[in-house]
Amino acid sequence: MMKPFAIYILFFVLPVLLFADEEFDEPKSFNIPLAIITTTFDGQKNLIEAFVAFEGAHEGWALSPTNDRYVKDTRKERIDHTYIEVQSQISYLSPFEVKVIDIVCESFQETLKIFEKDLKNKKWGKLLYLDSGFPHFFRGFYHLIGAARCSYVSLPSISNVNDSLISNGNSLNKSNQRIAFWAKHEEHVVKLRIAAQELDYQIGLWRKKELCNPDRDAWMDSSGAVMKAYGLFLRLYLNIDL
Repeated sequence: MMKPFAIYILFFVLPVLLFADEEFDEPKSFNIPLAIITTTFDGQKNLIEAFVAFEGAHEGWALSPTNDRYVKDTRKERIDHTYIEVQSQISYLSPFEVKVIDIVCESFQETLKIFEKDLKNKKWGKLLYLDSGFPHFFRGFYHLIGAARCSYVSLPSISNVNDSLISNGNSLNKSNQRIAFWAKHEEHVVKLRIAAQELDYQIGLWRKKELCNPDRDAWMDSSGAVMKAYGLFLRLYLNIDL
């Protein structure tokens, strides 16, 4: 499972090309606490699994529409444990799925705080660097939650970010266009900062009420408010008209 990690990490370390007519700082690398989510699909483009890991780690967690996995690979031990799900309960969050989503959400909150602060201080170089991977995370998160719920109904459809909005190894101009728009529209930046703060807040409530709650009701879905905040944040982040 290490090869997909390396491929995905490239999106965080590739240099970002700048617009010649924009006086941005050079892209500035920094430690991004965000979880890395890689996805695999079958020949019919059905999700096989969404795999969660962190840069430099030797362990990861995989959620799928059926069974889930925990993987650890070090010099001393190799673990690949499968968590079997009861067929009649695959649409509900298991304790393992809750744990994985909580780990991802914690990293998402940390990144949102960094993003909002850098946006406030117009740290365009750091924002360019973050954007080379952030939209890929959004799409990975879409499939992670979809795999856990065995449904995409509760997720804002925009979170399955279209390729036309994502920079890639051959063309990184989408990041430049996005940041250039923010640099020119202060009112939009204010709305985006507020949306980032609201999403951070709603994720925190969701984690407290459901993901970190040992007494949670597994039959209840408490993600409605956070998904609504997520959809608004993404529309503003991706500069899509509201």
